[in-house]
Amino acid sequence: MKNRFLKTVIIVIVLSIGFIACEKEEVVEQQQIVLNEEPTKDAVLPTDVSMHSRLVAKVQKQGHEFSFIALGEEDDIVVIERLYGDAFSNQEKGVIKNEELTPFDVFVQVTDNNIEVPDRIAKTASKEALKASNRQIQKFEKQVEILDANYVELNQKAACYDVGATNFRNTYCYAPVSSTPSNIEFCDEGARTSALTRESYFGGSWRELDDTRTWTNVICGRVRVQFYAWEKDGIWPWSDYKWFLKYQVDFDNGIWYANYLTSSNTERKVVRKRTSGTGSYRSYTRFH
Repeated sequence: MKNRFLKTVIIVIVLSIGFIACEKEEVVEQQQIVLNEEPTKDAVLPTDVSMHSRLVAKVQKQGHEFSFIALGEEDDIVVIERLYGDAFSNQEKGVIKNEELTPFDVFVQVTDNNIEVPDRIAKTASKEALKASNRQIQKFEKQVEILDANYVELNQKAACYDVGATNFRNTYCYAPVSSTPSNIEFCDEGARTSALTRESYFGGSWRELDDTRTWTNVICGRVRVQFYAWEKDGIWPWSDYKWFLKYQVDFDNGIWYANYLTSSNTERKVVRKRTSGTGSYRSYTRFH
């Protein structure tokens, strides 16, 4: 009798464990479904930047000013280019418009051969390019600054520098733009005063992409450009996906190029808005 009772108890315990395990597995599956959801319309856009940033190098050469900004501790990097002097007056094309050039390629192109390449920039190079350059790598974190003795501040500051809708569309957007799931483009050549949001969304679906390229013609005033990424927050089971503000920068009067480059694929968003009560802007945005 006692043995039969013990057997019954053991069977009940085993069945209970199995039931709990199945229930737990079901909860995990449901949790995974929630975690893998795409961005929702009501997802909050934070205003605080989530990643530490530091200026790795600033280079001025022949009317082109480049800023190389490292984000976090992985491989995220932002390259910003603006024109000054004659290059600005002549509306020269930006060097970083060429998508074939990595941040390493750009740095090597605009600096002398004896200049060491910061390690963070060198990480963006292909093995072939790194070897062919014969450049030494700067392993310690020291900011590189190479300034142009002939640098002049934009003399158009007092005026509103406007390239015009047609010129912006043809020169900066390579019109007509034609998007695909892996190359999503937006040409907003009209002068805007309201906020503008562009997303890696195409054909009714969110697309997980890595690089984001932008250029902005600020017509007086000041415009803030914000780069967002849809990422997981925390450690399971206390985690969820949400928008993170990875980097933001304020641009004033002129033409500005800003590329956010990374090896991480996810849904992305770029938000532009004026931070002053004056001026307007034209913009181009590309996710690929």
